[in-house]
Amino acid sequence: MQGVIFGFLSGFIGSIPVSGPIALLVFRNSMQGHFQWAQRIVLGAALAEAGYCALALFGYIQLIQAFPSLASYIRLIGAIFLFILGIFFLVQKVHIQTEGVTTTERKGAPFLTGFLIAAFNPTLFLTWGSANSIIFSWLEITGLWDMLLFPIFAGIGIIVWFFILVAVFKRYREKIGERIGNYAIRAAAFIILGSGVYLLFQAIS
Repeated sequence: MQGVIFGFLSGFIGSIPVSGPIALLVFRNSMQGHFQWAQRIVLGAALAEAGYCALALFGYIQLIQAFPSLASYIRLIGAIFLFILGIFFLVQKVHIQTEGVTTTERKGAPFLTGFLIAAFNPTLFLTWGSANSIIFSWLEITGLWDMLLFPIFAGIGIIVWFFILVAVFKRYREKIGERIGNYAIRAAAFIILGSGVYLLFQAIS
């Protein structure tokens, strides 16, 4: 039961900062009226994050102890990944569509996009590894069921938060407007670039 509660809270609360790549994709697609796309992106990303959470839970400490330099390589790859995404979002523009939105792309494309963006962000392994170490140090019982259910409900927590966010954007996107939306995307892009710089310094220090 503790794995369910702590897993859900970890995924939900950990997703609240709206400056990550997935949050930006959700924001951009929601502002453009692609609400179902935004939800499918979240589902794909949550699956990948749950995988990273499980991997970190069962192997983080052992891997870091066996390969002390692994964390630096992961941060370096993560920095490059964030630089690419930051530049991509920096040039993005939001155009609000008030009429029905039609797309010709495959329905599985947004799910795959969300999955790949999260999967190719190796810093999630370090993030979940640190979070798992802290959280499970609080638990008095760390049984097998807690460890199995924790990543599953972490993924569910991620989905719940972002689905709430999509619902908020669906209701208020016209009040937010294109100008504020574009400023918000650029600001978040600079945060992503700043995070990349931070990871780069951590990797080479």
